[in-house]
Amino acid sequence: MSQNVYFSIIIPTYNRQDLIIKCIKNIKNQSFTNWECIIVNDGSTDSTKEHVTFEIKNDSRFKLINQKNSERAIARNNGAKHAVGKYFIFLDSDDYFGSNHLEDLHERIIKNGEFEGMYFCNGYTVKNNTKEIIHKQHINNKEINSTFFLKNAIVPARVCIHNTIFNYLQFDTRAIIVEDTILWIEILDKFPVKFLPIDSVYYLVHETNSVNINFNNAYLQRLNGLKILFEEKEIGKKIPRRLKKNLLNRCFLGIYDYYLLKSNHLLAFSWLLKSLLYYPNIEFKYKIKRLFAFKF
Repeated sequence: MSQNVYFSIIIPTYNRQDLIIKCIKNIKNQSFTNWECIIVNDGSTDSTKEHVTFEIKNDSRFKLINQKNSERAIARNNGAKHAVGKYFIFLDSDDYFGSNHLEDLHERIIKNGEFEGMYFCNGYTVKNNTKEIIHKQHINNKEINSTFFLKNAIVPARVCIHNTIFNYLQFDTRAIIVEDTILWIEILDKFPVKFLPIDSVYYLVHETNSVNINFNNAYLQRLNGLKILFEEKEIGKKIPRRLKKNLLNRCFLGIYDYYLLKSNHLLAFSWLLKSLLYYPNIEFKYKIKRLFAFKF
């Protein structure tokens, strides 16, 4: 692979043998061709390895790395370690780009002037199977700060990072769900960050999304990740205290919703009570109403 590669697209995947093939074909169909794609198979137990190997066998721009199951942060860091592109893009195996995305991104970066920092763009949330757009996240020249990244979910596919950043910062391997947000905020603290008005990133909503509480206790993982950011990171000290409380309270209520959905009423009640005791001034009336309506 040439050392003049412009984009390194890094895709972690776990047990998504069908979705990853669609993702690979989406990359192959990009109008811009100066890229490499590193797929990190995170210990899949289905036929992901065999499907990917067959799909990429005639295209030297692809590389498959197999590792034991270690979660996305380690998979992304592993992919970055093997990447040679000037800019890194982290695409999840269930998301995809418009066919001109890399071309538009390249043109915008050149037009704005390359720098050692991070770019990010707009995105769509798309319902699986129907491809119906159910949400468009459009940035309107808002101030880009840590509050912005905590209030707005910027999925990895919407971000483009200069390779030198990974000499200093990587995804925190202790965090799940918010490992990307933590990295964006850490980058923002030390490097320039710029928004590019590009509308060609699609986040796919489906049953096995890691943030789907029907499938996963995502708010518990988010809570643990936010605690790492707020309590152990230097940048965490700069985040407004009120915002921290609101975010942690939302996690408590999300965990309550999860256990309620799983009919574990005792655990649901305990998390609702914790949210009331720890954050009594946030959503107080809602919590009291839910407490008095509780049925075991």
